[in-house]
Amino acid sequence: MSTTTRCYTVPQLLDMLQMPISTFGTLKRTGRLPFLEELRPRLGRTARYRADPVDRYLRGQWGESRFLRKHA
Repeated sequence: MSTTTRCYTVPQLLDMLQMPISTFGTLKRTGRLPFLEELRPRLGRTARYRADPVDRYLRGQWGESRFLRKHA
């Protein structure tokens, strides 16, 4: 029995989060997008991220404020 995990690609995330790729890269590198869980292995060069945590974040159920908050 094979189960398929729902996932989003970077272009889909950029559209959902409404941000440019440069901002996405900066926030991801600095750890300010903790809800992103990359699925391995990648399909070629395409990064895929688990959909459930992203959906929870977009519904406001992540437990953290939005990614634009300042870190102390």
